[in-house]
Amino acid sequence: MAFLSIVIPTLNEEGYLRPLLDCLVEESGQVNFEVIIVDASTGDSTTELARRYVRQLAIRIVKSPVADIGTQRNIGATMAKHEYLLFLDADVVLGPRTIERCLRRLDPQELRVISVRHYPDISSMKTHATLLLIYLLIFLARLLGYPVTNGDFMMTNRQTFRAVNGFKEGFLLGEDTDFGIRAKGMGARHSIEWRAHIIASSRRLTVTSAPRLAFTWAAAYLHVARGKGPVGIRANDRGYPYGKWQAGPL
Repeated sequence: MAFLSIVIPTLNEEGYLRPLLDCLVEESGQVNFEVIIVDASTGDSTTELARRYVRQLAIRIVKSPVADIGTQRNIGATMAKHEYLLFLDADVVLGPRTIERCLRRLDPQELRVISVRHYPDISSMKTHATLLLIYLLIFLARLLGYPVTNGDFMMTNRQTFRAVNGFKEGFLLGEDTDFGIRAKGMGARHSIEWRAHIIASSRRLTVTSAPRLAFTWAAAYLHVARGKGPVGIRANDRGYPYGKWQAGPL
């Protein structure tokens, strides 16, 4: 049976982390994995919440010196014990057998990155329109030969991670796209496991419109795909406030 290290970067996620950890508890009976939470929270109870699961999950919690998602993922990958790596955002929930189905596609000797389908946590015209637009952009990007890798669920192996020297740091957004493009440049295959899915938080739509959010992501993707380096400035994150999205239901 494959062994997996799951890396979850967190920043003020006490309102979202519980559903994901509950989901992982359910998955733990089918797949052998460890959970590494790399936390950069300030003033909330994210780490206290995670510690409640130490008897149910093989979970480790480490503090990150900076609130930077690329840095946090790299810290987690460095701590990982296993050959296969899964990077998750804290505000997602996994569909049934998602981990198992994706693991079947991986080989420790093959450069590979796996993504899955996305469902919104709130069913509305706004969320479905955003998702439809995003899938259209993904389809167009794949037609042009560009991979679209989403950091909210990205499964790979240690060989691929080492080949690209991990995530670049200092990105406000787009570090996942950068990882996928560099991995492809090293010969990695990217695929979407269409039988697997995650339910992703729609909280970004509470502070910005669907067209604006889709435009922000598309612009960041094009910026990274053209090799222009990190997107945004962490100290001035009003347009994409990592860790400051309004909490809502999952």
